[in-house]
Amino acid sequence: MIFPEDYKYVGAATEARPDDPIYFSTRYLIHFEGEITIYAVETEPEKGFMRTVRSMEPIASGSEILEYPEKIDTRNRTNLIELASSLCKDGVTTVIFRGPDEHVTFVHEPDLAAVTEIEILDVVPPRPSWLVSVIENLETAGVLGDLTLKFKSRVLDLSCFDSEDVYFPCTASGLGRSLDSDKVEIDDPQIVGCEVSREIFREMYPGKGYRFLNTCPLSNDSLSPKGPFITRCCKSERKGITRSKGHLGVVVHWGDGAQKIAEAMRCLAEELRRE
Repeated sequence: MIFPEDYKYVGAATEARPDDPIYFSTRYLIHFEGEITIYAVETEPEKGFMRTVRSMEPIASGSEILEYPEKIDTRNRTNLIELASSLCKDGVTTVIFRGPDEHVTFVHEPDLAAVTEIEILDVVPPRPSWLVSVIENLETAGVLGDLTLKFKSRVLDLSCFDSEDVYFPCTASGLGRSLDSDKVEIDDPQIVGCEVSREIFREMYPGKGYRFLNTCPLSNDSLSPKGPFITRCCKSERKGITRSKGHLGVVVHWGDGAQKIAEAMRCLAEELRRE
């Protein structure tokens, strides 16, 4: 697959001649006059904004190229790869895309394997999942578009554990009894929450018997990651890049907002590239 890292590396021309000067950052040139041709370009190691073309190697031309008819976010690499993959058939190998700002890019011989799937591991209620909602909004805003990622939500619904002997961490869940608003008077209650919930119960009711179901995505078998992941935890010391069940992931704090979640995703993407 050839997919320029940034559209600043893609130039457009109505004429394409090897001896003509070209903008210094141009690595690919789309010749639009007559039969469209896309070239890989090398320039002489000169100084200045305009440089002499050393070589032009054709990548695709004519019927091999399809121009996408609508303007589209050219920074959303996952979307462009998936679109190009669906359009490259019957001899088409390359799709040209234009953005609302008139920047142009292309995908040649798209490879879906270049897109990394990230699992979003979270619990509900409260609904909707905070982590899923934030990442969906970041995707819509184009904040993560350059990372070539796609996301799969895996959310544990705590309501399936609700019963007369269960206590959840707090009233925010909207489920049954909770440690912050109900006194635990029954024998052998079940605490459904994370390790912090368990420790709070122990301090409030020292010596009292209980059962514990750990719902933290880092400890709950039903949410064990099956690939790269992002999740959240209420323990600050767990924040950052981590591994669980052999899979690389990142942990954000339970209350982190969009900016910190976006930063965490960039850190994870960088670690995945290193591997």
